Amino acid sequence: MAAAALLTIAAAGSAAPRHGDRVEGLSATLRLDQVQLLGSHNSYKRYPSADEEARIRTLAPQYWDELDYGHPPLEAQFAIGIRQIEIDVAPDPQGGLYATPYQMAAPATRKAMTAPGAKVLHFPQIDTESHCLVFRDCLAILRRWSDRHPDHLPVTVLVNASDFPPIAGSWLHDAKFEAGDLDALDTDIRTVMGEDRLIVPDSVRGDCPTLAEAVRAHAWPTLAAAKGRFVFVLDGDERHYALYRAGHPSLRGRAMFGYYDEQSPEAAVFNIQDPRGEDAHIARLVRAGYLVRTRADADTKEARADDPTRLTAAIASGAQFVSSDYYDGVPNPHGYAYRASLPGDVLHRCDPVAARCEALPSRRADR
Repeated sequence: MAAAALLTIAAAGSAAPRHGDRVEGLSATLRLDQVQLLGSHNSYKRYPSADEEARIRTLAPQYWDELDYGHPPLEAQFAIGIRQIEIDVAPDPQGGLYATPYQMAAPATRKAMTAPGAKVLHFPQIDTESHCLVFRDCLAILRRWSDRHPDHLPVTVLVNASDFPPIAGSWLHDAKFEAGDLDALDTDIRTVMGEDRLIVPDSVRGDCPTLAEAVRAHAWPTLAAAKGRFVFVLDGDERHYALYRAGHPSLRGRAMFGYYDEQSPEAAVFNIQDPRGEDAHIARLVRAGYLVRTRADADTKEARADDPTRLTAAIASGAQFVSSDYYDGVPNPHGYAYRASLPGDVLHRCDPVAARCEALPSRRADR
């Protein structure tokens, strides 16, 4: 009888967790800062067409090797299991600033590119091809996909605000994000995504005096609370960050987090591009409760050399977001052997630097 009872207890203890206890294979009790994701860098970027390749090779041939990459459409990335993306935005408050390559495009495209609002591209007149040309259109893709998959892991979106000063003989405009342009990004996010789909600084800060204090108190939501929602992070420069927090201490009322230094009341997310030699620094930030983004590869160098050194360092550091241009499913016309994934060939897992993790890795999202 005793042996039978022990077997019953053991069987009960090893039973699979109930569906509601997990979010895409991960324990729903994990916090947002306790999950490690393989994400995509410049996620909007199409693999260059023949016309774009010719343009780059003519106007900026020295940059061709580092621009010779691209991603599948955003919906395809989500189907693969990507849950962290990056969208480059360019200011266009009057409209038409980046319309030149689309003068012969379909009427709807010409209309979109001449209307006011942030556009999505890598570099004007050189590297411009995108899966979604207008920021609001990119957001609409995210919202439609989320509506169809309401129980998805929280998706983090890096919004890379790019200024484009004049370049003699190439680019005549001085395109800069100003306070109103940053406000417009917030408005687009809130309008298209909906407040109920967002994890914003106010909700993380709660009753804490500052956002940084809340983060250090590990106030990020659990996956149970965060599933089906999005985190937006402003990825710009110091001028952008100063404009973005002006009148918004601890990012009160803002739709996005930002990359602020550790002494700042707004500190919550960090961007450490190269993890090599930064492992202890990243691990300290992660254990303190901050979110950290780093890169597994850059400028196609690791892919061309089949070098996983940077990827290995990024994963070991515990950074929650490890961005790559080379995961299973990306265009690969050169047949590169290099591929980025987390241990166990997964795209998301419990972060062993931030949490006590189960022995079994998470499974990829259903394709």
